[in-house]
Amino acid sequence: MHNLKEEMVKKKIKDEGQERRLQIAGAFGEIEQSRIFLDKRTESAAVKMDIADLLKDIIQKQLRKDYDPEVESNIFINPERGDFEVYILKKIVDEIDIESIEITLKEVRKIDDSLEIGDYYEEGPIKLEDYLSRKSIQIIKQSVQKKVRDLERLIVYEECLEKVGEIVAGEVYQIRANEVIFTYNTSKDHRVELVLPKSEMMKKDNPRRTPRMKLYIKRIEREKTKVRLDDGSMVEREKADGGMKVIVSRVDDRFLYKLFEHEVPEILDGLIVIKAIARVPGERAKVAVESTSARIDPVGATVGYRGKRIQSIVKELNNENIDVIYYADEPQIYISRAMQPAKIDPLTIHADIKTRKARVMLKPDQIKYAIGKNGNNIHLAEKLTGYEIDVYRDVIDKSTEDPTDIDIIEFREEFGDDMIYQLLDGGLDTAKKVLKAGIDEIELSLLGSPKIEEQTVFGKSYKSVVKPRERKVTDEEKRYWKKIAENIYKTVKEQFSDADLEDLFDDNIDQAPDELVKDELSIVIE
Repeated sequence: MHNLKEEMVKKKIKDEGQERRLQIAGAFGEIEQSRIFLDKRTESAAVKMDIADLLKDIIQKQLRKDYDPEVESNIFINPERGDFEVYILKKIVDEIDIESIEITLKEVRKIDDSLEIGDYYEEGPIKLEDYLSRKSIQIIKQSVQKKVRDLERLIVYEECLEKVGEIVAGEVYQIRANEVIFTYNTSKDHRVELVLPKSEMMKKDNPRRTPRMKLYIKRIEREKTKVRLDDGSMVEREKADGGMKVIVSRVDDRFLYKLFEHEVPEILDGLIVIKAIARVPGERAKVAVESTSARIDPVGATVGYRGKRIQSIVKELNNENIDVIYYADEPQIYISRAMQPAKIDPLTIHADIKTRKARVMLKPDQIKYAIGKNGNNIHLAEKLTGYEIDVYRDVIDKSTEDPTDIDIIEFREEFGDDMIYQLLDGGLDTAKKVLKAGIDEIELSLLGSPKIEEQTVFGKSYKSVVKPRERKVTDEEKRYWKKIAENIYKTVKEQFSDADLEDLFDDNIDQAPDELVKDELSIVIE
């Protein structure tokens, strides 16, 4: 009976040792089976050496945890077979204080008479199962597997690094509150997750309706975590061992550039050069092009026959209105083209190359087109040309003008381009017209009545057959815009003396009651 128990214990120890070897060998075997390393034998061998070093560190750490905190060891690993030998280093002393890490000179001399006191004797190879627990063996296995996964991920993202600055087609995988996750298969059929933050999406993008989208790979970064500083504030910092994230965009100017490059072969061949791009993503864009060949019309080639080339780009960008213009070295000509659809004579533009400022004289009926809805046109023109543009009203017959009156565009800084555009659209192009109209008319101009807009597509104008939907304004919005209108009225009125306004209010005394303008009113218009 006693012998039977001993045999069972020996068999259990043998089975545990075999299991441990199979676990280690299996961890190395995962490298061979990994698709990432399948075609990279040299990298596979290098990874095995890295993992062998990792194993040495882990076994040493677990020995100090389970056996002795001061133990030293020599570990020899065969990555191909998953075999290893572990030797415990024992210091040779006269008298033993710590039996686990020391040995007497008398005992050593029986084995090796060349060693002296102070030297280290290698005891082993030891049976690791006698020194490490099953939990420690499991830790070793998990560490190796994690190392393999990290290296696989690194190789995949190194492949993605080559794609930074390119467009890829991704499929929606998961929609989250602040981002959308796409999947993308690389050229070597490795599956990668792409992250599209909400800030990099266009307003009209709908991943639920469009499960496959073109995406611009902007950058690759590590996962971030929030860290509290000494002063109590929170900041985001990259994790040293965090996973990689591929950040993509649909609002970047380079996204539009790459779309043109894909659709227009002449751009890829260098026959047409895109000199500048300015965008309000999803709404409007301006692109300046130049030809390196006298035989090629850059705008015509970029737009394509009957607009076929640009139509596919417009569709991809959710009907973003794209203006393609000719680039010019002379700033006056370039600015006049950039401010289309406003009709501007380049001779009425004064551009200072040193300060990068431009002064544009416009006919009264062209000012609202120059500024554009929401101020988009003038902002895009400034971004496209690199000039700060100031717009002024050019009056041909100055004898009919009131010398004390002020152009409403002089109030751009106070009111903002959007409100200036609305006032101009309502026919209130001077300060006195604003005052004569009164607060109610100003409010109506700001709200904007629905109109059938005339659209221009590839040089042809037409009116939309679809009637615009009437805008419903809540009582809260009415109160807000009423206050804005009162503030505009007050700000404009402050620019004049009582003598300047005598004739104006004599003719229209009921439209500008002073009691409507209260001194305590203070509204900031952005």
